[in-house]
Order: sequence, then structure tokens, then C-alpha cells
Amino acid sequence: MSFSAEELLEFKQEGLELLEKAEKCLLSIDNGADYQSNFDSVFRSLHNLKGAAGMMEQMDIHNYIHDIETLLMEFNEKKEIPKVYISLFLKGIDSARGSFNGEKESFPFKKEVEKIKSATDLKVNEVNISDEVLIDFVNENDEICLSISESLRSIERNQFSVDVIDKLSRDIHTLKGSCYLFGFNHMGALAHALENILEPMRETKTIPSKALINEIYNVLRVIENANASIKNNSNDSMVAEAAQHIIKKLETMNNSDEIFNKPNNQQPQEKQEASETLLKEGDSTGSIRVSVQLLDSLMTLMGEMVLVRNQVLQYSNQSEDLEFLNLSQRLNAVTSEIQEQMMKTRMQPIGNILNKFHRLVRDISNELDKSIQLQIFGAETELDKSLLEAIKDPLTHIIRNACDHGIEKSSLREAAGKLSTGSIHIKSYHEGGQIVIEVKDDGQGIKKDSVLKKAIEKGLINESQAVSMNEKDIIQLIFSPGFSTAEAVTNLSGRGVGMDVVKTNIERIGGTVEISSKENLGSSIKLKIPLTLAIVPALIVETSGSTFAIPQVKLIELVRVDASSEEKIEFVQNTPVYRLRGEILPLVDLGQSLELHKSDKNENFATNIAVLSAENFSFGLMVDSIKDTADIVVKPINRLLKSLNAYSGATILGDGSVALILDVQGIAKITNLSAVNSVSTKDDKKDIDNKSGLSTNEDQDFLVVNLNSPTSHAILLNYVHRLEEFKNSEIELSGHQRVIRYRDSILPIISANKELGYDETGHTADLVQVIVVKRSGQLFGIEVNSIVDTLTTQVSLEKCLIKREGILGNFLWIASSLYLL
Repeated sequence: MSFSAEELLEFKQEGLELLEKAEKCLLSIDNGADYQSNFDSVFRSLHNLKGAAGMMEQMDIHNYIHDIETLLMEFNEKKEIPKVYISLFLKGIDSARGSFNGEKESFPFKKEVEKIKSATDLKVNEVNISDEVLIDFVNENDEICLSISESLRSIERNQFSVDVIDKLSRDIHTLKGSCYLFGFNHMGALAHALENILEPMRETKTIPSKALINEIYNVLRVIENANASIKNNSNDSMVAEAAQHIIKKLETMNNSDEIFNKPNNQQPQEKQEASETLLKEGDSTGSIRVSVQLLDSLMTLMGEMVLVRNQVLQYSNQSEDLEFLNLSQRLNAVTSEIQEQMMKTRMQPIGNILNKFHRLVRDISNELDKSIQLQIFGAETELDKSLLEAIKDPLTHIIRNACDHGIEKSSLREAAGKLSTGSIHIKSYHEGGQIVIEVKDDGQGIKKDSVLKKAIEKGLINESQAVSMNEKDIIQLIFSPGFSTAEAVTNLSGRGVGMDVVKTNIERIGGTVEISSKENLGSSIKLKIPLTLAIVPALIVETSGSTFAIPQVKLIELVRVDASSEEKIEFVQNTPVYRLRGEILPLVDLGQSLELHKSDKNENFATNIAVLSAENFSFGLMVDSIKDTADIVVKPINRLLKSLNAYSGATILGDGSVALILDVQGIAKITNLSAVNSVSTKDDKKDIDNKSGLSTNEDQDFLVVNLNSPTSHAILLNYVHRLEEFKNSEIELSGHQRVIRYRDSILPIISANKELGYDETGHTADLVQVIVVKRSGQLFGIEVNSIVDTLTTQVSLEKCLIKREGILGNFLWIASSLYLL
């Protein structure tokens, strides 16, 4: 049967869409999303594609998808797909996608499946080992691999010494013994082969060549993959195959004279005295290994103890028994001290993760043929272990992006007047009760034009939206799901899941992501995360009779507004705002946003404002009263309430009542606040003003008018053609459009009150005030209540109150706020 070109094109488009859907669901499974729904979606997509290929007699695609579908069904009841198989499926999908573009089969899916299934098991162990002991083994292996990497890095930096040689040899020997002891023979044999080839280095005090160092890094990569398979309880037989391949390569290299280099007129530093070495390695009797499960259990009990402490303190405030008061204060002091020490048991240096990125940058730079240097500052900064694990993947994505998209090749850097070697700096430090991790690179930065082009292609925005976006808005687009500027899918980029994963994972642990970039100068990404998620300081507030907790890391300041305050709460377009030190702060009524009460307040009411930080902007949360500050124990909310964006958890207060913990970012989301419509930075203002025909450095002339709103409005005077008064009786209707005969033409008249949603009742004057505006050679009239005056001033335009078409922004004029039409 023959098919038309239109039918084949339709089949191709449908097939590519089904493959893309299957790919996204596989990546969601890999990121821990709901398994069954995503699995079913992958299966349906592949099954529909196979059926369509059969109908269109595309048997090559039909058979290839059938092989993928067959393997996929083996995981239907297992409730998980190991990462090695997810990689296999993704490669198969990429190959199938190429088939639609006329490419030959690039990935022999069926053969790769058979290779995995027929390979020798990773673990050859006849002894039963408990999970706890196995995890200790894996953790120790990870530490040894990190130590070996540090030794290799010292050698590459020409910091060659006897101590480095001995440390490297000891680590490899320990790794070999540990692997054989636990029955991981492939890993043990790999370490043994490495030990054999490095033995001459200790005897002759020679330096391993670059080729040998690269092969040692390959050994570490295999060991780390094996550790990951053990952690995931998966049988990654590719590790065994890779180990055998490297062992053969090491044996071949062992017969070569090029595996070592002699130091260039440089003798290795003499070995330190034994006593000094022992001191350097630390006192081994000063620490013991404790399982993470035990620490988690102790942390849970500590949380319960804090709750009891809070309840005792609450009760003691109502008691007159002096002895009980003394005991309660003593309990408070001891509990606080235990809590502090308990928190320290879970704290680990962030360098445990950051130092591993030296390997990552080295590998990527070699793969991309780039020269990149990584520098780490603040590696001693400590963070809760659970958070340390949570930020590992986001940081990996950021570093990979910096290497792939940020840093240019040496020839391009030199042509741009830069050093041939690009640099990436990672800096971690404490700030405002949070840990800040800043990743900077001196690469080409984010190219705004490329981002906008890709965003339009993917349907994230349209062209009219692109025109009105400022620099910050454009940069935020890279966090959109599925967004990528890569031209093709590679091992490093192109799937569009990198920065989306970063933002999602960081926000999941209560953190924020800030990004800034300058073209040809580089980019900077700041991660701000809490010190711990278990026990956090919070502000307790009350509104409409309900009690809530606000994490203090999100709190900037508290403001009390009452009848005697000079600054009042104002309403602009029915939105409450407050002038805070010259800036307009958008306000959110907590009770109204949670639908606890209806807003019936006016400009003279008294309230408390908690000024909160949400991403890159701030807003004020209006509450009835401020109760207290307290260390709260975070309890997860029921899964049935997960869809409520306003809450991140719950806690039990000292009086035994339950308080919901507010999610500041969620509150901003449900009230339609964002960085786009919040108070802008100076750079943003400049962009906005330029697009509006304004200059921020020169005086501008405005015509100030009154409408049915307490806020005055203004229009640029150079838009104004004439000021006119017309009789109501002269205005006619053309369809639904009000018009008037004006100078041998028809002038359409637009009511500013109607277009901006203001009340039109009560305005029945015989004479109508009209501003005749000329834009693009066309005249039209804007009807206003009255014309007040002209105004000459410099404009600092804000976008925080833009909620409808027709208003460019808001700026301050003497003691009033003006809307710019």
C-alpha cells in the first residue's frame, strides 16, 4: 500500500510527539515522580507508536519499538526502573527519533539488552551481609575514591611528594582489601591491577604520566558506578564489563615505558616524621561510625523533646510555683543545649560534595576539549546531611551547564580578550540563617536573544510577550520545564531537564535560586537553603482566629500600622499597598487569601505587616496579631493536602494546638505575585522605561488627569495631540464604539474609566474632557474626569501594581502615587 506525503508527514509528527512524551515520563520516573502513572504513559506512547508504524508499513520502526516495549513490560510489577535501564530506554528513544529523520539505527537496542542480561553479576558474594554493613562499605569506598582524587589532583598541580605517593598507595590497597572482603571481586581485581602498575612509582619516586592518571580516573569512575548500583540495590553488569576492559588496558600499559615521568629536576619532598604523619591523619580514637538511621531516630526523638519543652514552658508561664518555674527554665536550657549538639551530629562539611566536582569538571573539559579551572571556597561550611544529599544533583546540573554552555573554547576566549583557561568558582557561606552556595563562571553568559528564540519555538511565550520582557524575565525562562538552548541532544545537554530540576529540587527543601548573567562576562547562580529541615525558628502569627507559623529565614522585618501612623495603607485598583522607605510594597491579606474572611478594610485600618522574601522580590503579609517566636518541629502534612500551595508543613505549639507552616513562595503564587509584577531593580526599571519611550536620566513632561480612582493618572505629554471638550449630545455610536465628528474625520472616543475597570456611575457632566492622542499617525480620544495639570519630573517606574492592559507602571509624585497610562 502506498501512502501520500501528507500521511507520512502526519505519521512522523505524531511519532516524534509520542517519543517526546515517553522520554519526559522516563525522566520523571528517574527523578522520583509517581511511578505507575508515568510508567503507564510511557507504555501507551510506545504501544501507540508501534501500532501506527505497523499501519504505515514502517516495519523497521515497528520492530524497534516492539523490542523497547517488550523490555519495558518486565518492569510493570517491579515499581522501579534501575538507572541503567532508564539510560538504555532513552538511548533507544533517541535512535528511534533519528529513524524518523532518515538516519540509520544508531543504537543496537536488542543487542545491548542481551549484553546486560548475559553479563556476570556485579556482586560475587556467598556471605549474607546486612544492609547497614553494606552501606558502611559503600560510604567508605566513596571516601577512598575522593581521597584518591585529591592525591591525583596534587600530582597534576606538580605538588609531588613522598607523602602523596604513600597516601595514594595506602588508599588503593585499602580499597582492594575492602572489596575482596565483601565479595565484590570485580572491584577488588580492578584495585589490585592498579596497585601493581603503581608499585614502581613508590620504588623509583617517579610521577605517573597523564595517560596513566586518566586511566586511574577511569578506575574511580567504575568504582563509583558500582557503589551507586549497590546503593540502588540494582545489578549493573556493565560495571563488570568495564572493569575487565580497564584491567586489560592496565596490563598493556604496564609493559610500556611511558606510564611514568621523572620529576623535572625536582626531588620529591622528604617524608615527614612518623609522629607528624599520625598527627596529620588525626586521632583515630576520636570518632566512631553511626548509621544515618540511628541519627534520624535520635533527631525525631529530639523533636518530640522540643515539643514537650515548649508545652512545659507554656504551662510554667501560668504557674506561680517558683520551684516549678526554676525546673522549667533548667529544662529549657538543657534541651536547647542537647538540641544544638544533636544538630551538629548531622552536620557535614559541604566540601564532601564540592570536592567531587573537580573530577566532574576535569572529565567534562576533556570531553569538550576546553580548558577549565575549578576553585572552591568555604568547603568547611557545614550543612545538614539530608540537605547535603538534596543539593548534590542540582549543583551537578549547574556545574555541567557552566562547562557546556558557559565556558567557551580557548580559541574563542583568546579572540574575546580573555584568558585561554576558563574559571568556575564555587563559594559557600552563612548569611541570614541560611547557607548560600554561589557558582560563578567567566564564560559567555546567557544570550538573551537565543533564550527568547528558543522560548518562542517551544511555545513558552509568544512574540508580543517577548517584546515586553526585561532581562530578568528572560533569564527566568531557562527554569521552564523542557527548556534548552542546545542544538542537539548530547551526553551533557539537550533534554531540557537541567535548570528545571535545579529550581524544583531547591524549592522542595525550602530554598531559593537566584541567577544573574552578563553577556560575554559570565553568569552567577546563588542557591539559598536552610541549615536544616527538622527544627527551624519561626514567627507565630494569628489571623481570623487561626494560628500560623512563618519560617524566619523568609522574614525580612515586621511593621505595625495603626491610626496614628504617618504612613497609611493605600488601595490602588483595590489592591492594598504600603510605602516602605520610599518603595511601594504590595500587600497580601492572609485571611482573605486563605478564604478565612472577606476583605472589608479601608485605608484607615490598623494591622501588622510581616515583610517576606519570596525568590527575587518581597511583599507584605497582613496578619491580625504577632504571637511569638519559637523553634518549631516541622511535621509533614497529609498527602491529601499536598495540593494546597499555601502550606509547607505543620507543627505542634506549646499549648498543644496545631499550626500550619506557611509556604511563602506558595502564598505569592496563589495571590498572583511574582518577580515580574513586584518591585523591580534599577536595571529592570531602565529596561521598562526604555520600552515605554521614557528616559530615566532626563526630565519628562506628563499630563496629570483624574479618573474615578483615588490614585491620579498621567500620560506622556509628547503623546498628546490636543485637549478638547465635547458635548455629550454630540457623541454618537458606530456599532458599539463611541465616536464624534472631528475636523473632517471620525474620532473614536475611549472611556479611561471603562477600560481600566473603574466605576463609571456619577459622571454625567454635560461637557466631556477628552485628550486627543496621536500614535502611529492615528488620532483617538481618551475621555477622563478632569485634566489636573502638567508635570515635569524624572521617572523611576515600578511594575508592582500592573494588573491590566493600558497601564505601563507606577511612580511617585510628591506625596501621591501616579499611574502611567
